[in-house]
Amino acid sequence: MNKEELQIKQKLVKSWHALYVSSRAEKKVMETLLSKGIEAYVPLVKTMKQWSDRKKMVELPLLNGYVFVKISTTENDLTLQTRGVVNFVRLEKKIAVVRDEEITRLKQLIELGYQMEVCAIKRNYVEGDRVKITSGILKNIEGFVMESNEGRFIQVLLESIGQSIKVKLPEEILMPI
Repeated sequence: MNKEELQIKQKLVKSWHALYVSSRAEKKVMETLLSKGIEAYVPLVKTMKQWSDRKKMVELPLLNGYVFVKISTTENDLTLQTRGVVNFVRLEKKIAVVRDEEITRLKQLIELGYQMEVCAIKRNYVEGDRVKITSGILKNIEGFVMESNEGRFIQVLLESIGQSIKVKLPEEILMPI
């Protein structure tokens, strides 16, 4: 198999990806993607909702704002052109690939019907750890973890002017370097 054939084959291989979608549009986006022939999955959990006059069991997305799709790279544009899709979830500027085992595990957990909630992965940062901010307006800025009696902060160095700035940020948007 030559290099060109290998590239064509790689474009046709389907893998799971996560999409950011509009708020509360997960089920509708999934239905639209399925109607386009795109394999889509939203993990739904049954939850009891209470209104002033009644209670009702409803299915809500386990992961708000996310839809998983199994596509080849040739289907990227078709996927992004779907109403309600904001963008692909990216990791280090590349479209993130979700492992098959993770989707399988997620489906198994949903089928078991246990009560679940999503928790952000907590990293055990210690003072002096070098970190990079992964989202928001400070995205890609690097700094160091520092502790104080007010909590944990990130110290951002502005070496060119000999200054540093102390910023309190949630750990979920930090990545170790």
